[in-house]
Amino acid sequence: MAKNKKLQIAFIGGGMIANAHMSNFHDDRRTEIRGLAELNKTALKNTGAEYGISHLTTDYKALLKDPEIDAIVVCTPPGLHCKIGIDVLRAGKHLIMEKPLTRTPAEARRLLKEARKHPQLLATGCSCRHARLQPKYPFIKKLIDSGKIGEVYFIHHRAVSRQGRPGIEYHPTAKWFLDREVAGGGPLYDWGVYDLSFHLGILDEPEFKKCEAFCINGLDKVPAGTKIFTVEEHGGALLVFKNGLKYYWERASNAHQDIPNQTSIYGTKGGLRFTYTSFGDVHEVEHFYVGNNGKGEAKKKVLKVNMSRHEKGDMHAVGQAMIKALQGKGPVPMPLELELKNLEILDAVYKAANW
Repeated sequence: MAKNKKLQIAFIGGGMIANAHMSNFHDDRRTEIRGLAELNKTALKNTGAEYGISHLTTDYKALLKDPEIDAIVVCTPPGLHCKIGIDVLRAGKHLIMEKPLTRTPAEARRLLKEARKHPQLLATGCSCRHARLQPKYPFIKKLIDSGKIGEVYFIHHRAVSRQGRPGIEYHPTAKWFLDREVAGGGPLYDWGVYDLSFHLGILDEPEFKKCEAFCINGLDKVPAGTKIFTVEEHGGALLVFKNGLKYYWERASNAHQDIPNQTSIYGTKGGLRFTYTSFGDVHEVEHFYVGNNGKGEAKKKVLKVNMSRHEKGDMHAVGQAMIKALQGKGPVPMPLELELKNLEILDAVYKAANW
């Protein structure tokens, strides 16, 4: 890329998540949105006009032939990620793949194999959003690394909602969310990539060993609007890692409880309790410990996380990290190797649940 030339970005898929990315690239002086491939011609025209996109097409392969395009953001349903991602890399374009990286670990391995054939190209996933690119991540990691809570032996994470299913109550037109052959899975897959990205990252990526799990759907009789409803509504797992760490993890988009997103981390000297996501109003970390070097009374401190540098939100942080990486000024935000590792854990959970 020539010095001082704007990075030319293109998108494959022009739906809700693509528009969230586009606003960041459009507003940044270092980038220009040059191309969009979208099958819906009305959306293609309207989005193209909104962001001043010059190269509009219903055939994504036309973008691959455009020599001016530097990087492509893939925002299609996950069932298309592997094939399109490989095509993007073979065309010599940097790849930014929306989460989940692929529908299965086997597809992720195929994509990673192709990426390794093109070491000059950047290839990144997006499960760093809500996780590694916001202030809570380094704040909590620093607490753990300091030794203040001792050795971490157990994590408990739960996020359970009622009638918040993608494809039904949330984004109801996107019925593909309900088809495991397209989506890869339900809330365990949709949100699990964030959960694992955050919780395993702050613990320096422990090696997974085994798990026990459950999955279930059909928890009400609300019409789904489609005959295909093969993703779980509620799932959970007890993950066991080779270093002895155990992690009880539960996710539901529809269950008969309402439990806000909360993580508890238990260490031999203390514990932490927090909501890891950056949105909302709760930006505190509760630190539980025993005074007088463990010889005194049980105590608790409430620590405030400074979120001021994250005022523009998670999507903006992802965009900034990607631009820096494309300019060679920062690391790949979420390497494909880490994305694959987490997808392999998710796949083991589904297998353990016989799902």
